[in-house]
Amino acid sequence: MDFTPAASARPQPQFSLHIAVVEGQLLCRGARFLHSDFPFPARAVVSSHYLGELGGRACGVHLLSERLPAEGCNWRGLRSLLGEVDELHFALAGRALQVANWDIDHRFCGRCGDVTEYHPCDRARVCPRCQLAVYPRISPCVIMLVSRGGECLLARHREHRHGLLTALAGFIEPGENAEQALAREVREEVGLEVGARHYIGSQSWPFPGQLMLGYIAEWAGGELKPDGLEIAEAAWFHYSELPAAIPPPQTLSGQLIRRFAEEAARQKL
Repeated sequence: MDFTPAASARPQPQFSLHIAVVEGQLLCRGARFLHSDFPFPARAVVSSHYLGELGGRACGVHLLSERLPAEGCNWRGLRSLLGEVDELHFALAGRALQVANWDIDHRFCGRCGDVTEYHPCDRARVCPRCQLAVYPRISPCVIMLVSRGGECLLARHREHRHGLLTALAGFIEPGENAEQALAREVREEVGLEVGARHYIGSQSWPFPGQLMLGYIAEWAGGELKPDGLEIAEAAWFHYSELPAAIPPPQTLSGQLIRRFAEEAARQKL
């Protein structure tokens, strides 16, 4: 099944697949958040947005005014769906939440405070007084697995509650390119220098709206020294002795780690 994103926000077709969102939660039956019927009255809907076509069926998200009950359903956060839905459906759920968050966060102009209106074609809210246009915000980030021969560097971020060991990551600052941000983040977080950087791929990461650019970077020098602010601990792991607590394969970090291990094993590093 393929998903074709909407080329523009309007006009909106009649939806045949519905996603209900409120307060960052998705209405789910088990792990299924797509519904062929919409169980709530129109008065409960704050706004609706066309997302695109899933398997040829028009898919839309409805932002509700409150968390209402629905028979056989419960409200779930997006992170709880990791590992329970495939990558395509996880990305679609993230898209729905990002669109809903953009809509609720920009009802008033950040420049003059006036009430914003929808752009007639684009997915944007526009201030009628000062003409400021606000599109859904996407923040570019780098995520990098540092390698040293047959070893890779895994770190535990302070905000991870369950001891997850993963790749390093950070936001790209104004004026930086992705490779410069990668080197700076590695230096700041663990005190290491990197050499060759190999771009692997990208992933939308809707927490709340990042675009992750994934790399495997070769260690070039320095002693491992976690900063203690963002990184609680970090260590080198041989590809044959990776810890159990690594990100799932649906995540770009999990894909970087597994790709490195497979390549290192193939080369017998």
